[in-house]
Amino acid sequence: MAYAIMRAKKLANMGSVAASMQHCYRERETHNADQERTPHNQHLVAKSTDEAMGKLRDLLPEKRRKDAVLAVEYVMTATPEWFAKATPEQEKAFFQQSLQWLADKYGADRIVTASIHRDETTPHLSAFVVPMTQDKRLSAKEFIGSRDKMRADQTTYAACLANLGLERGIEGSKATHQTIQQHYAALERGVKPLATITPKAVEPRVLRKGLFSSDVETPEAVAERLSKAVNEGFAGVIATASTALQERRRAKEMQDTANDLRKRLDSIQGPFKGLTKAQVIEVLRVAMTFQVENKKAKEHGQAIRREQGKAGPDRGR
Repeated sequence: MAYAIMRAKKLANMGSVAASMQHCYRERETHNADQERTPHNQHLVAKSTDEAMGKLRDLLPEKRRKDAVLAVEYVMTATPEWFAKATPEQEKAFFQQSLQWLADKYGADRIVTASIHRDETTPHLSAFVVPMTQDKRLSAKEFIGSRDKMRADQTTYAACLANLGLERGIEGSKATHQTIQQHYAALERGVKPLATITPKAVEPRVLRKGLFSSDVETPEAVAERLSKAVNEGFAGVIATASTALQERRRAKEMQDTANDLRKRLDSIQGPFKGLTKAQVIEVLRVAMTFQVENKKAKEHGQAIRREQGKAGPDRGR
């Protein structure tokens, strides 16, 4: 199964907004980006951090709270397997429909900039929107201020991409969210053998050499270093298992839904068992006739009561 993935991050000061935009425009070193593929990135709305920051300043209201969220950064993508099989037309539709979802939620004029990144592990859209209400107030709370709103966003976002074969992740999942890059990197590690701990790795390392003595790792430092290595090694296995578990849960949900529909269908079909098609049609015709007559009788009774209500005061004089 292929899933739509969407993350939102609130940015409350100009420095954090500019830093995130510089990452999107590759104006600062990006270690997880393939420089050979960077020219394939696309920048929409604004072509540089300076231009995007200018649009942001023009859009922000002069009067605002000091702690107000200035922008919400969105990362929108799909499971790697979907992009691996997607046609150029499907990929183009994915980014267009994702951007349209943002425009429908905030308003097209609230989108400061958006970038399509193709130089990282999985293609994705990075977009910055100003959470400004129709009456010109900054209020991230009104857009993404509760779990219910964020859950609804995940549902509507997946729905707008359903025509591309993408689904929503399991609702109510208790999984701790990693960054998208961390999750994909862990998945890649999950298909590789775990690193082994050698006898040399257990030996305390020399931290600093002196003329007459040297500082070496304490037993606690050795344990911490090895524990970190083991955790990093198992991260891939855990990520792979988590993905498989989600798929199994999704399959079970679909099976439970099918079983429920089957039971409801059986309860409806039960009274008609043994009847011919003509007899079923006749039963339905009679039932509809009774339904119409009951409705007319009810309306007639209501009309009589209304007339009696109008006549009541006259009789009391």
